[in-house]
Order: sequence, then C-alpha cells, then structure tokens
Amino acid sequence: MNIVAIMGSPHRGNSYDLVERIEEKLVAYGDVEFEYIHLKDANLEPCKGCFNCFIRGADRCPLRDDGPVIAQKLAAADGVILVSPVYSMHVSYLLKRFIDRLAYNFHRPPFWGQRGLVVAVAGNIGLKPTLKYMKEVATGWGFDCIGQLGYVAVPKHTPMRVLMPRKDRTDQVVERFYRAIANNAPRKLGFMDYLGFRLMQASYARLEAMSPVDYAYWRDKGWLDRGTRFFCDNVRWNPILDLPARLAGWMVGRQVDRALAKAE
Repeated sequence: MNIVAIMGSPHRGNSYDLVERIEEKLVAYGDVEFEYIHLKDANLEPCKGCFNCFIRGADRCPLRDDGPVIAQKLAAADGVILVSPVYSMHVSYLLKRFIDRLAYNFHRPPFWGQRGLVVAVAGNIGLKPTLKYMKEVATGWGFDCIGQLGYVAVPKHTPMRVLMPRKDRTDQVVERFYRAIANNAPRKLGFMDYLGFRLMQASYARLEAMSPVDYAYWRDKGWLDRGTRFFCDNVRWNPILDLPARLAGWMVGRQVDRALAKAE
C-alpha cells in the first residue's frame, strides 16, 4: 500500500510532527510505504491563468516544473494525504499554489477509486473552513475523502503556550483510512455526488467544440454514455438519489444548448 503525503508547510513544524504520528500508525499495519512530498522543496511555478491546461490539455502548460512528476506520484498512490498549516484562516500559499497548478483536475478528475485524507493544523482560528476547502478539493479531484483531522497546536519558536483542549481523533480516522484502502469497500454516495456528476456530464456532452480536451476525456472514460451511473463502478448506487440529479442535469443541458445556440 502506497501512501503519499503532500506537505504544505514551508518548514518542518507542527504539521510534520503530526503527520509523522499518522505515518507511524499506518506503517504499524505492516504493508504500508509512506512518502512525503514537501512542496517547499518542489519546483512549482505559480499558475499563469492562461487556461491552456483546460482548453488544450495539461501537457500544453507553459510551465516547466515538477507539476507533472507530482501528478504521476498521486496517480500511483493508493491513498493521498493533503496537509497544510492554517495561515490567515486558510491553507498555506504552498498548498494553494499546488492546487492551482493542478486545477485542471477539477474538469478531468483522475483519482476515482483512490482514498484521501485531509489534515490541517492551526494555532487558533480558521481550522474548520480550511478543512472544508481541502476536502472539497480532494473530492473534486476524485478522491474518496475518508476523513479529516484538525489539530490545534502552539506555533513553534514562539512564546505562545496557551491551548484550548481538543479531542484527538487520530487513531479512529487513520484506522478508517487504512481499512478503506485495504478493503476497497464500495464508496457511499450522497446526493451532491450524484448531482455533481450529472451536471458535469450534461455540460461536457455539449462542449466538444468549445472544450475539446474535456469532452474527449469524458468520452474516453465512458462518462458521457447514456447508461453510465457514476465516475466509477465501485460505489453504492442509489437510484432514488440519482433521479433528481438526472433531472437537474437535463435542465442544465437545456440551458447549455440555449446558450450555445445564442452564441452562434
């Protein structure tokens, strides 16, 4: 089992110490290889907002950096952990740069069937919205986000010493993360999962001319086929939840048709 931790801290502080705890618990199961990717050491250029990756494909990005290498490591992993300290009530600039650099994954999510975990460390405020954003990113890229761990820790190398008590859920969440990967249990879907799939399906089915790379990706994955239920087969499918999502997709599809006709 290969686990990759994407480390969004600019130094080895509380985030690193806490992820080491997670590593120890995972490695104790005996069949886990754990790899750290420290974004502070990676060559990741800031996104230029040129949209080449969306319109022409990720290989047409003008940046020549470690983005493709990191993307390959994520694709080869069984589980991925996104880690960030909370800076100014949000993720660190390193993690945000990483997310922006691989933003095409929101249009062409490649990580279905893989499990994710998000970890954030705050000195005080901002923990909840940071974890929420990180989970949305992981889910938007296709990961089955098994859980989230939020820690409050005194910033190192500062005189701060006061901490509010917080329940430590590390053991339970790490075990659930490991079991989900080891057992490969079907993914449980909520209504928003169905809705997201149907809305994107309805949109990309109509965007062959405007967004050919997205269209080709979805077509080749079989996601545009009429009988396709979801991004992957290993799910607990619920037709009752899917039905209103299909209806919403049909309505959005009509709106896209009208917009395209007007644009012509």
